[in-house]
Amino acid sequence: MQDSKVRSRLKAQLTKFSAQLCQGLSKPLSRFVSQVRFGIQSSQHVKLSNIGRSLGEDRPLIRTEKRLSRNLKKAELEKQLTAQLVRMASARVQSNTVLALDLSDIRKEYAQKMENLATVRDGSRGELHPGYGLCDVTAAEVNGSEILPLYEKLFSAEAKEFTSENAEVLAAVDLIRAPTRGRGIRALDRGGDRKNLLEPLLDRATRFVMRSTGQRTVIDRRGLLGSVTEVAGRCRLPHPARIVKIQEGQEKSYELRYGAEPIRLPGRPEKLWLVVIAGFGAERLLLLTNVPVRGRDSQSVWWIVQI
Repeated sequence: MQDSKVRSRLKAQLTKFSAQLCQGLSKPLSRFVSQVRFGIQSSQHVKLSNIGRSLGEDRPLIRTEKRLSRNLKKAELEKQLTAQLVRMASARVQSNTVLALDLSDIRKEYAQKMENLATVRDGSRGELHPGYGLCDVTAAEVNGSEILPLYEKLFSAEAKEFTSENAEVLAAVDLIRAPTRGRGIRALDRGGDRKNLLEPLLDRATRFVMRSTGQRTVIDRRGLLGSVTEVAGRCRLPHPARIVKIQEGQEKSYELRYGAEPIRLPGRPEKLWLVVIAGFGAERLLLLTNVPVRGRDSQSVWWIVQI
């Protein structure tokens, strides 16, 4: 009896959300989205056979699987659901909400016949393997505890419509920018300062904090050209901080020092800031941002570090 009540309540909540999410879709596709979302939650699995079994339809399971598979191929699903999810979530994105933009991959090591299977690089291990690229954007407040998924897309370098990884990132930025009216601060990991990303973000007047590889040439406050690493080496780190992280169930403390230096890119007028943090490891953490920073104000600089 209790399981039946929980199941009914879950269905009601998912149906209400799906009704908003599926605006603009046909009734069969709206029903499909609602059923798949319920099936995933109910079975705790993404296999169509498990989803179909959890629906409990009065028909052979193979027929349910074929119907789900047929609807899953509809091209309008990704286009309409992605845009609608961003519109629904945009009201919760405030001026300083962090929009964490992450490039990752899905490993398909044993796949051989999957459509447009490409070679992707595992950034954490430095290995090449078959799979697909993944671009996703998640929103969160600096001192908040909730996360809000905004965007996620699989892509393949072997697909005909694929242009570049940079184009995938900028497509995500553009899709989110209009519904959020430019609110939020984009956070990008190492490599976000590549020319074909950094300059288009500046052209769009998009606020960002990105981890730098240290190789980009910049102009420091004295007008001298140098790499980010060279400028960081001359940056004073007057502000101390101590943080504690839980790693493998053990507390590990870090004694940090940090500071900021005004910079700009050659040939561009925008004022940027290089935020430098020492203490996380052998190398300094280097962050580029166009969010205004008061270098002598430790809290102003620390807020960028938290992002």
